[in-house]
Amino acid sequence: MNNILIVDDSKFILAYVEDALKFLKNISISKARSYGEAEALLRHKKFQVAIVDLNLPDAQNGEAVDLVKRFGVPAIVLTATMSESTRKIILKKDVVEYVPKKNPKNVTYVATVVKRILANYNVYVLIVDSVAENRKKIKTELEQMHLNVLESPSAEEAIKIIEEHKYPVSLVVTAYDMPRMNGMELIIALREQYSKDQLSIIALSGLEAKNLSTEFLKHGANDFIKKPFVAEELRARVNINLDVIDMFRELQDRANKDFLTGFYNRRYFFEEGKQQCETSMRRQSPMVVAMIDIDHFKKINDTYGHDAGDLVLKSLSDAVEPILPKDALLSRFGGEEFCLLMKYDSVESVDAFFERLRKTIADYNVIYGAESFSYTVSIGVCIGECYTLEDLIKKADHKLYEAKRSGRNMVLIERQ
Repeated sequence: MNNILIVDDSKFILAYVEDALKFLKNISISKARSYGEAEALLRHKKFQVAIVDLNLPDAQNGEAVDLVKRFGVPAIVLTATMSESTRKIILKKDVVEYVPKKNPKNVTYVATVVKRILANYNVYVLIVDSVAENRKKIKTELEQMHLNVLESPSAEEAIKIIEEHKYPVSLVVTAYDMPRMNGMELIIALREQYSKDQLSIIALSGLEAKNLSTEFLKHGANDFIKKPFVAEELRARVNINLDVIDMFRELQDRANKDFLTGFYNRRYFFEEGKQQCETSMRRQSPMVVAMIDIDHFKKINDTYGHDAGDLVLKSLSDAVEPILPKDALLSRFGGEEFCLLMKYDSVESVDAFFERLRKTIADYNVIYGAESFSYTVSIGVCIGECYTLEDLIKKADHKLYEAKRSGRNMVLIERQ
């Protein structure tokens, strides 16, 4: 749950902003009409973002903004007046955004900014520049937006970070002038592996070379900023590029994922899975396929109702997501049956992983109204050369059938 604080002395503005935020999921809103009320709330609850009036009756010079910043909360400032002097005062406070509240449409825009900030807590951005001071300056600005910032002093190291980092990098901000491999060459190398809907790239340069920005865009950059840059421009362009990446991912998720569990659908599993099998054959690296089935699922539906059954399917995602390998491909095959494709380090590691998976699910407690219950799964696994994906699935399914017949709540593995 994400906690959002709204601070304004106007009941109308409080209600209007709260209403604008209603489309956001998993949020809890707290409201304060004074500096004192805001301070009391901040001392008792952790907030992910605050929307703060610049001038309150008991804090007329922006002290409430300083207050939320002191508690480490990113601030969006609401202001009744917007002059150049007011803008300079606001920017000195390192706020995420400022919004004049005379126009109701501006207040609605606040919801868009809040959505971006909440998303940023899970977004990774990589800064590539051989000059440490330059990286530090950009990092400071991006961390104000609550992005997770990675750094690299070279293009070569940047490529390695993107390939090996546990979580996907959404945005690269790269300088042009670097030794050995410059920013243009880095972009060309990255575009060989990542399309614009997978990775956004912003290029930075202070050089006066003719058509440099055009060359960057032609070679795969999403955007270009001329140095020295204004902090507002950097933040605005970063937000725009991240919004575009999010839009692409949302569209892909709708097409490729099961709406109930969030796992990949059967169609995408076979498309992506066959490509992974082809790669594993070229590299002569065996794969693992597992068929996972919820035990006595019909009994859960009969006992608690179909809504509880849906909750169980959703809970499977919550239970296993934290322990899945980064490149694992997990699909809902239909009903209460799931299929997992993954690489492995050793046969022993496969045994340990699936036993941990089985136990994690068995230990997970489902809360449905006043009821609380747990459930188990049976797992059939096949390890071997991926000559065809269908063959591995068939053998894993056979082991699943054996697990069901042998008493359920167990893992059975076939090694080819």
